Amino acid sequence: MSDSEEPATVSLTSSIGALVVTFLLVASVAGTLLGFNWTQAVLVGGFAGSVAIASAWLTARRTDDGN
Repeated sequence: MSDSEEPATVSLTSSIGALVVTFLLVASVAGTLLGFNWTQAVLVGGFAGSVAIASAWLTARRTDDGN
């Protein structure tokens, strides 16, 4: 494995981890504490996970442009 492949693998792993953690946290809170039904909670959790990934991607891209 070359050095150029290493950051992409770490980035993908981090992105998937962030997506799963955000989804589970937001869906659980929306479904239990906020009183959404579970279909709505899953949709909100999926949207929140997508926003978290987009934010992380844009932040990493902005950081790479600065170097």
